[in-house]
Amino acid sequence: MNLKYLIASLLMTMAIILLSSVPHRSLPGDGSVTDQVITNLTHIPAYALFAVLWLKAFEHIEVANNPRKVIIGILSGLVLFAFADEFHQSFVPGRSASLMDIGLDLAGILLGLTCFRLFFRTGTTL
Repeated sequence: MNLKYLIASLLMTMAIILLSSVPHRSLPGDGSVTDQVITNLTHIPAYALFAVLWLKAFEHIEVANNPRKVIIGILSGLVLFAFADEFHQSFVPGRSASLMDIGLDLAGILLGLTCFRLFFRTGTTL
């Protein structure tokens, strides 16, 4: 396990939770369609980075000579986190749960996995 990336992963997890706890009227922006599109699209790079950080944190762990189990476990956890985050937002004033946001989060997770496999994967690790 890479402690540096584990700490970064945990900090990003807390940052996402904190940002999703901010009531809608407290968020910057003018509420225009353009502002909403930009806000929604930020889910993709945020969750891509989120996925890369978690994958990097555990890249040297092999489970029964099958690193795919680690990847599947991390990605499953991130998808569950995306659902839990949207559920949490449904209780924040002015915010709501959105399947579109979960879809954007999933796109980001898959982008992060792709980037990890293309740029970070080495030899016998994930």
